[in-house]
Amino acid sequence: MNKSIHNINLQAFQRQGSNQLPSKKPAYVLYNRYSAYSINPAALYATYFNTIPNVITLGVICCEKAQLWLVDAFKQDINDAYFTKRPMKQESKLEYDDVYYIIYNDILIYFDTKGNEALLLFRHTPMETIDRIVDGVKKFKRRVRIKPEISLVVNSSKGFDTREMEITRRRIDIENNYNDDFKTVHETIVKRLSKKNDNGIILLHGKPGTGKTTYIRHLISTIKKQVVFLPVQIAGELTSPTFMELLIDHPNSVFVIEDAENVVIDRNLQNGSPVAGILNLADGLLADCLNIQIICTFNTDLSKIDPALLRKGRLIARYEFTELTAHKAQRLSDELGFTSKITKPMALTDIFNQNEADFGVMRKMNAIGFKAG
Repeated sequence: MNKSIHNINLQAFQRQGSNQLPSKKPAYVLYNRYSAYSINPAALYATYFNTIPNVITLGVICCEKAQLWLVDAFKQDINDAYFTKRPMKQESKLEYDDVYYIIYNDILIYFDTKGNEALLLFRHTPMETIDRIVDGVKKFKRRVRIKPEISLVVNSSKGFDTREMEITRRRIDIENNYNDDFKTVHETIVKRLSKKNDNGIILLHGKPGTGKTTYIRHLISTIKKQVVFLPVQIAGELTSPTFMELLIDHPNSVFVIEDAENVVIDRNLQNGSPVAGILNLADGLLADCLNIQIICTFNTDLSKIDPALLRKGRLIARYEFTELTAHKAQRLSDELGFTSKITKPMALTDIFNQNEADFGVMRKMNAIGFKAG
């Protein structure tokens, strides 16, 4: 058996001879209304066999391994195949994503590689054969989030979409890396983010370098929900009709907006503020449907934040990250192998990067010298 489905030439299974589909239905009915190139499996079945299928959803599947088994077990029985190739994750190599197999004279099997899903469509095939396929494919159930991932929102040619990126696992010692008052806040955050069908807002603010992004990395490695990174430039689209399809595709997930000063600022101070959209997702009607939680990080003064975001019932937690106390900073510095003597509070990034040159100070000094000249 081949080690990778991507090394198999699926064109070898495609029906030879006429390029016409068995049905006379127009080709446009095959395609998903939201995509220019994604074929709707049920529409393909109805077009191919001119009947309405029974459908079995096969759950969260490792589609690559399941296809290897299918191609090996039913090599002589695959009558046709269709596929879409695209770059997967951060690699530029083209790989199979949507793949459709026609088996015997009655079966269509659809694999959504990116979505880790498989569908079995049939009409008259004996259940003994169907059960054999179902049992075979279900052997390759996928463990959810084997590696920590973050989904990046992108604006592609077909509208808003997500791209999954693996990140390095970053679990940290909360007690050593943050001040003592953060422990109970952290426990509340993890408890709520681990709860299914929940919603609400988490506000994390403080000076740059005090550990906000480090903590987000830790959360991604800890919780099991899908984490979606939303660029601040797109945050204003949160509840727009063009963005709604993406939200519907990501229920029970956590959206992260970094550097969200312009997103959370008081609506009285800024026209066109996205706060209303955030509130709707946090505890409005959309919250009941989608169960999305939102984390916003920012550096601005809390007094400029829209007060509606701080109300009980929609606010899961709020925390201001500050420099580590001198005692905790000294202990962490010692654990990292530094020999510095710390006598005042210190930012987390400065503790970890004590041997790095401070280019920010150098730029400031140069600017002052230039003005004086």
